[in-house]
This record gives sequence, C-alpha cells and structure tokens, in this order.
Amino acid sequence: MTAPHVPLDISILTHNSARWLSAFVQSLMQQAYPCSQIRLLLRDNGSTDSTVQMLRQIASDHAAQFAQIVVDAGNNVGFGCGHNANLAHAKAQWMLVTNVDLEFEPQTLVELVSRAMIDPQQVASWECRQKPYEHPKHYNPITGDTTWSSSACTLFRVDALRQIGGYEPKLFLYGEDVELSYRLRDRGWQLRYVPRATVWHYTYEHAAEVKPAQFLGSTLANLLLRLRYGTVRDMMRGLLMYGGLFALKPQIPNQRRRLFKNAIEMLRLGPYFLRSRKQSTQRFSFHLWDYEIVRTGAFHEHKPTSAAWRPVVSVLIRTVAGRSGRLAEAVASVVNQTYSPLELVIVEDGSDTAGELAERLRASGRFAAVQYHALKKVGRCTAGNAAMKAATGELLCFLDDDDLFYADHAEVLVDALAGRDNLAGVYGLAYELQTEVISAEPWVYRDISHRLLYSQPFSRALLWHHNYMPIQTVLFRKTLFERYGGLDPELDNLEDWNLWVRYTLEQDFALVHKVTSLYRVPAQVGQALQRQQVLDDYYAKAVSKHSELRVELSPNQVLKMAHELAQDLYLVKVQRRTLRNLVLSRPWLARFYYPLRRAASLLRKLAQRM
Repeated sequence: MTAPHVPLDISILTHNSARWLSAFVQSLMQQAYPCSQIRLLLRDNGSTDSTVQMLRQIASDHAAQFAQIVVDAGNNVGFGCGHNANLAHAKAQWMLVTNVDLEFEPQTLVELVSRAMIDPQQVASWECRQKPYEHPKHYNPITGDTTWSSSACTLFRVDALRQIGGYEPKLFLYGEDVELSYRLRDRGWQLRYVPRATVWHYTYEHAAEVKPAQFLGSTLANLLLRLRYGTVRDMMRGLLMYGGLFALKPQIPNQRRRLFKNAIEMLRLGPYFLRSRKQSTQRFSFHLWDYEIVRTGAFHEHKPTSAAWRPVVSVLIRTVAGRSGRLAEAVASVVNQTYSPLELVIVEDGSDTAGELAERLRASGRFAAVQYHALKKVGRCTAGNAAMKAATGELLCFLDDDDLFYADHAEVLVDALAGRDNLAGVYGLAYELQTEVISAEPWVYRDISHRLLYSQPFSRALLWHHNYMPIQTVLFRKTLFERYGGLDPELDNLEDWNLWVRYTLEQDFALVHKVTSLYRVPAQVGQALQRQQVLDDYYAKAVSKHSELRVELSPNQVLKMAHELAQDLYLVKVQRRTLRNLVLSRPWLARFYYPLRRAASLLRKLAQRM
C-alpha cells in the first residue's frame, strides 16, 4: 500500500515512561508513513524519572526528520486532559492518539490514514488492533463498526474531537476513551476498528495481571458513564455491581477501603454526569463492567509471525440464488482477514448469480486467487466437494454464506497449526448469533444475541458422539480430503459432523481458545424449534453412517475414550435439549425461555468473575 502524503499529528502522553521511549520512537521512525508529514505533540504529565529529558533529546535529535516536534511538560492532569492540551496544538485533519508503551508495525499508519481518507465523513475514529493481546470487544466483522474505541492507539478526525470538546476532563484515568466514543456516537459520528493496522502494546507483564489503577478507575468510570448514557435499569445494575465488589475476595491491596473512597468520588461527580445526559435516543450498551460483548479468548497470545510457513488458505463458500446479501457479507468478512495469502472459492449450486461479485473480487487484487463455479443443481454436499477439489490451498476452511469470520480468524488458526505436523487441523470458538430476518432479499435483519455454545477441547470420543465443531470454525489440511474424501451427498444436514468424524479416525485436531467466527441461527421460536427438530432427525442417520466406519485402536486408547465419555455431561445436555424443545413447543412458556437463558448466562459470568 502506498503511503498517503497528508499531514498527520500524533498526540503522545507520557508519565514516567522513560523505559518505553526508545523502542517507541525507533518503531515510529521505521514505519512506512513519511515522517516529514508528521508533527509530534509530546506532553508529559509530571514524570519524576528521566522522561522529560528524553523527550527534549528526541526533539533535538530528530527535528530534521519530522515536520515539527512540540514538547510540553506540566503537572499530571490525567489522560484526557493531557491529550486535550495536545489537541489545542493540532493543525492537521487527522490526529493519532497513542500510548508510548507500544511499537508500530511498518504499515500501521499507512493503513489508518488510507482508511480514513476513503471512509465517509461521518466516521470519526479508526482504532488499531493490539498485539500480543487483542482487545476482546466485539466489532462488526463486515464493516469494522465498533461501539467504542480504545485510545491506546486510535486515529481521530480533528474536527469531530473539537466539535464535542475533546475528552471528558472529569475522568482522570480509565474510561475516558469509552466516554469519548459514546459522546461521538451521541452526536451522530461513527467509529471504526481497523484490524490490519497493528501495534504491539506491552501493557501487561502477564495475562492474569490486575492493575490497581485500572481496577479502581474503570469501575468508577463505569458508574459515571451509566449515569450519563445508561437507562435507569443500567444505573441500578451498576450500583448493585459496585456494592458486590465489597463482598468479593480482594484483587488489589486495600481493596475495600479504596472502593469506599471511590464511592465518595462517585457521589461528588454523579450530579455533573446526570446533568449532562445524552442528547440522542441512541442506546448505549453496558455488559457488566464492560461496554460490549467480550470475545472469549481475551488473552490468546499472538506472537510475531514467522515467514517460514505462509501456506495458501482456501476459503470455501457454498451459495444459491436469492442469497446475494448474505453472500456479500460473508465475503466482506473474508476480504477483511488479516492473513494472506488467501484463495476464495465460491461455488453456486443451481444458478449463476454470483459471477459479477467474483469478477470484482478478482479485480481487487486482495486474494491470491478467486475461483467461481456455477453448477447445475447438485446439492450442498456435492457443491462443497466441488469447492474442496478445486481449491489449490494447502489449508482449507468452509464459510457458509450466512456466517462470518472475525478479521483474525485465518491468522489465529494458521499460527496455531504452524510447526505442529502431528495435527490434521485446528478449530476456534464461535458465537451462535440469533438473527431475526426481516427480509431475505434484500437482506435485512436484526441481530438479537450472541452465545458461546461450544468450548470443547479436542476429544475423539466426544466428537464421535456429538459435533462440537461448527463448520466455519475448522481449518484443515487438504490432504484429508484427498485421503478420506469429501462430504457425504446422502446427508443434507450434519454433513460436517460426518466429515470431522472421518477426518479424525486416525489424526488429531486441536482447539484454539478464542472466538474467531459467528454462525447464524433463527431468533424466532418456531423456526428455531423446527431447525432443531431437523437436526435431531438427522442425528440417527448420521450415526448410522458412522457405524460403517472402521478404525484400529489399542486397548489403552479405548479406555481413554471411555473415560472421556464418562466424564462428559452430554447426557445431561441431551435431557436439557429435550426440556428446551418441550418449553419452546408451548407458546405460553416459550416467551420466558430466552429471557431466562440470558439471565442464567449473566449469573454464570458473574460467578466466573467471583
């Protein structure tokens, strides 16, 4: 990607940051955006180490490389006020707000500014992806839209920041980026997440680290944001949750005393936040102490990618006529993948309506190859087999035309498979996405809820008993297709389960404990019940197919598999499924089913955090 030659301001705030500065500046100098177009706005918040001296030395050493370097030092006025001071000096159309405890990848700034220049005027911010730990909040895999942007490294439209008055000065540390995001959205602006713009953010010494300042600052900010943007129910829930913190086992020193001190601060600031309530009718989300659905796998560690093994990954999409909207969204989630090289194979069963889309994708240059095959009506399984046969990639993965990948899906799974020749494939976690379909064509819908249904480490015995690997979660070697064949044309449903059973007869798969994809299910009770009944009916047929398979096992392997089955609670799950179907078949009970399920899920999350 060519670097855009437009001015860029970078706002950098420091506080005892001497240990980070050298690596930060070095990565900034080595990235692809022309430094001659960059103004560095360096603001120090009361450092007591050598940070200020280092900032001045940076200004002296690199003045010729940058358009301008402005150094300002003062008292510790907090995160938001510090960046507001830099905002007052901004001259460019774009300003990057960034932490100093991170390093840029070469194309990060180019990706951000290029995206900003082509996005609509109502988009106000573009957030970087963080490694080694990606921020776990959900985002729209199709558009990149996000409900809030972390200010660890985010590009802003300066006019948007000035229009709303910058960061909230009453929030000293933590939560100010969420508040800024909510205020931007409240005034009609949109926010974007840009997964291919990556920074390495070394904010945690280890995955389980609990920072006292973050614990206290984020819980206080959550309460104050509920007062400004939440409903009365949100406010009451926040107060109950805060009270519950006093009963929890302390996670930081002097936790209860410091929580009480924060409660006094909340009483002081509460009236101010209530008086400045939101202006729009937009709904702002609160999920316990978070603000968005938290993708499982928050501390899945990304490591620097080795160039030694970069296999072509073929993404296989089956579609039919009348699903162009669904297909376009599925393809968009593939276009947004952070991994390359990718091959896209679209197989259309019984029609040829997707040819134009395939041509546009081929011309875009985004993929190593794009294949499109229009077949006579042959069925889902034969279409899938045609896709596997045509694929040229070493690794294959399916994506049904109504399912979606998060941007890191291929990257995470390829990294998990690298160097593990003993594995035939890997699979990630996936959200079951309840969707209310308003119109099939044009594709209009409303997402109701996300649910993590399967989180099962690989067990051959359990997989042979029931499927816990939704089709789009699996990345597998093409050699499996060449050895064991493809999907069974006699199975219109559960064909993927039958495939995984055959592919695991002699080789192992492995779970990657991170949500990297979503699959849609109907939100309407009647449709959900009908869909489940179809799957239940096919279960016996699939089991009958499995009885035809043969595998050689040692006595120890048989005992291990028996133990795995005995330890599993699937029989209880089967009973729960029967009870669920009974409830859903009674309309007067069905209306309580999903609210109760959501309440149970909330209680489980609370219990896990305790």
